[in-house]
Amino acid sequence: MIPENRYSIKQLVPGLKLSLLKDWLGMLRIGNAMVIGFAATTGYVVSGGHHVCEALLLALSATLIGCYGNVVNDILDIEIDRINKPWRPLPSGRISLSSAKAGASLLLMAGIVLSLILPPVCPVIAVIASLLLYTYSWRVKKTGFPGNLVIALLSFMVVEYGGLAGPDPTRSLVPGLYAFLIILGREIYKGVEDIEGDRRHEVRTIAVSLGIKPAVIIGTMLLFTVVAISPFPYFYMGMNIAYPLLAILGVDLPIIIASIRIISNPVKYAWTTTRILKVPLFMGLLAFFLGSLPYL
Repeated sequence: MIPENRYSIKQLVPGLKLSLLKDWLGMLRIGNAMVIGFAATTGYVVSGGHHVCEALLLALSATLIGCYGNVVNDILDIEIDRINKPWRPLPSGRISLSSAKAGASLLLMAGIVLSLILPPVCPVIAVIASLLLYTYSWRVKKTGFPGNLVIALLSFMVVEYGGLAGPDPTRSLVPGLYAFLIILGREIYKGVEDIEGDRRHEVRTIAVSLGIKPAVIIGTMLLFTVVAISPFPYFYMGMNIAYPLLAILGVDLPIIIASIRIISNPVKYAWTTTRILKVPLFMGLLAFFLGSLPYL
């Protein structure tokens, strides 16, 4: 007698679908992509924008293009990931390469189409950012410091993507500068974290080209520039009290703590330092977003 199966196919299918959804969300890096959408919304609010539908369109468009960039990165890195990270959805085969390419195309088209509903400058920025994302994953990230600059520039651009849709785009330059400096400083610190692997693959980061100490000094100078200019928005841009509270506790303090750690022992603390520095980017955006609201 053939034993009765414990689970039917119908019972297994929901589990399979849930697993596939989890793999796709992981490849999209949905959390990071949503921060990109929030950055666009922050630029819009800081520049005086107040239309909820426009803010949502900016956030969704930026998020979709960010997801596109993450999928393209995994597609172009599939051979490297087969060796270094075989558990990821693409190299493991849980998501096929053809499905990933189709998904990337749909994400890009959706993000660009949504940008067409926004002010005319937004589609231009969306197309340029998409090209930079592809070029970064294809070639530029292997160049070291130029790749760091491209990532920092993209962070600046996403804030301006929202800012240019608002009535006073010049106000979004300050949070854009915040994002640029924090991301560039963190990327330079990551070069310290990844120095051995970068040396083997001839990735010319500052840590590889000039040494660990110069990389730490340059990264710290960039990050402390953020701390130095942090009072400016409150005193000269009319931010409410939410801005200094969040900027001091969520931006300045983590930057100071992270920098002290990596200065004390670059090799030992590089990994934890770059993780701590995820906090100032989001908290800086939140500080500008809430600080620009008229009812706080």
